[in-house]
Amino acid sequence: MYQNTYILERLARQRDEIDNLLKSYQNQQVPMNVFNVGNSQIDFEARIISKDEKPNDIIVQKRTAFICLDGGKLTIKELNGDIKEYQIIIPKTKEQLENDELKKKVKELEEQLKDRSIKKWT
Repeated sequence: MYQNTYILERLARQRDEIDNLLKSYQNQQVPMNVFNVGNSQIDFEARIISKDEKPNDIIVQKRTAFICLDGGKLTIKELNGDIKEYQIIIPKTKEQLENDELKKKVKELEEQLKDRSIKKWT
């Protein structure tokens, strides 16, 4: 009997805690990701493009930055059609670095095998 009362009291406390959590989440306001910089007119855009797309062929209504991750190129196109291009260096992922290291080791081992075979035949 005592154990049933204890369990019921514990469950009632847990229910109250859950109700309080629900109320606190319901009363929270959703933060807005809006930054007021004084001018509400946006005069710059950015787009990610593929290697095949050419910024010269794309019509823009605002100053636009075209980013090609495959080619490592940043192109800024003005409204009047002027274009400036910059090379960007895309950081390599851990897997890419490991792959490069393995390729280097394979090349070294191939050179060693080539050297051994040349020495063996001379």
